[in-house]
Amino acid sequence: MSILRREIELTVQLGEEPTEMRTMGIVSWLPDIEVLAMRSYCGPSGLVLLLITTDPCKASDVLQAAGFRCKSNPVILVGPLCRSGLAASVGTELANLGIDVLYSYVSRAKAGYQYLVLRTTEDDRAVQALEASAGIRDAAQWKSRQDRNVVSESESSLQETAA
Repeated sequence: MSILRREIELTVQLGEEPTEMRTMGIVSWLPDIEVLAMRSYCGPSGLVLLLITTDPCKASDVLQAAGFRCKSNPVILVGPLCRSGLAASVGTELANLGIDVLYSYVSRAKAGYQYLVLRTTEDDRAVQALEASAGIRDAAQWKSRQDRNVVSESESSLQETAA
C-alpha cells in the first residue's frame, strides 16, 4: 500500500551512550506500534534518534517514562519506494515551487520497504505537489504493482496446490 501523508516524527535524545538498540527494544515491546521509519545521527548533545511510528503519542509516552527526552516534528512520509535517488528529484521539484526541504532521509525499517521522510517549510503545499507528481506516483505505483503481483502469484500457487 502506497503512503504519501503527513506524520509525526519523534526526535529522541539518547545522550552520550549509544542506546539506539535499547530505544528500539522499548518500542518493540508494544505490539500495537509499528516503526515506519527511523534514522540516527550524532548531535551536539550526543546520539539522536528520529523515529516515525504508527502511534507517536504512545511511543513518546513510553520512551519518556524510560528516561528519554522526546520532541515531535511534522514530516511527510512517502513510500514504500522501489528506487533510490528519489530524494534528490523530490527536493528539486519542491524547490522549483518555492518549498524548502529542511532535511530528508530514506529509511528501511523492514525488509523490502524504503520510505522517504521529508521535513519542509510548507507541508500542505508539499503534499499537494507530491500527489500531483508523476515521478512519485510511478515510484509508489511500481511498488504497489509489485506487491499485487506477489499476492497474485501466491494465490495462483495456492489454487494450483488445491487443485
